[in-house]
Amino acid sequence: MPKETDMKTERKPVLETERLILRPMRADDDADVIRVLTNARCAETYMLPDYPELEAARPLFERLRALSLGEGDRLVYGIALKPEKDGERDRLIGYLNEVADKDGKIELGYILHPDCWNRGYMTEALAAVIGELLRVGYAAVVAGYFEENAASGRVMEKCGMELTGEEENIEYRGKTHRCLYREIRRDPSRMESPCE
Repeated sequence: MPKETDMKTERKPVLETERLILRPMRADDDADVIRVLTNARCAETYMLPDYPELEAARPLFERLRALSLGEGDRLVYGIALKPEKDGERDRLIGYLNEVADKDGKIELGYILHPDCWNRGYMTEALAAVIGELLRVGYAAVVAGYFEENAASGRVMEKCGMELTGEEENIEYRGKTHRCLYREIRRDPSRMESPCE
């Protein structure tokens, strides 16, 4: 099995789906990403710091941007809607990020602006990234979600991820959340996107 660092460098820096471009973040994505990072609904189920003002989230945007450009040891893909017309700029609506990477298994997290929920974008993005990570040699892709965030569990299920039986209680924002995990393992006989 290739080393984790080799698998990260082998992955494609840009992935395209029918409606999305998964790419490194650009400097001009700052307002879009900061809107996601400071959104109260996003912070209910994606563990984020409290930001008293929009500009307080800028250092996290800069860190995510650097990681998405390959500067560091974590994988990050910005999720952008393809432009509707030629010459228009794509618009970042969220991102996928590496949470952990050990022994050929990579754990992902993801976040999407609530204005884009319930449209299939996250399933489309996650399926593309899972396919790419399995293609470059990861044995498994895993992700966790708070039990009350059933929509996130459905996204993972649609992408072929099965419950692992692993769960933990996580203290976040004054509440205890039951976190469940789903996983998909590499199947050499099926190397296209798991959602196809």
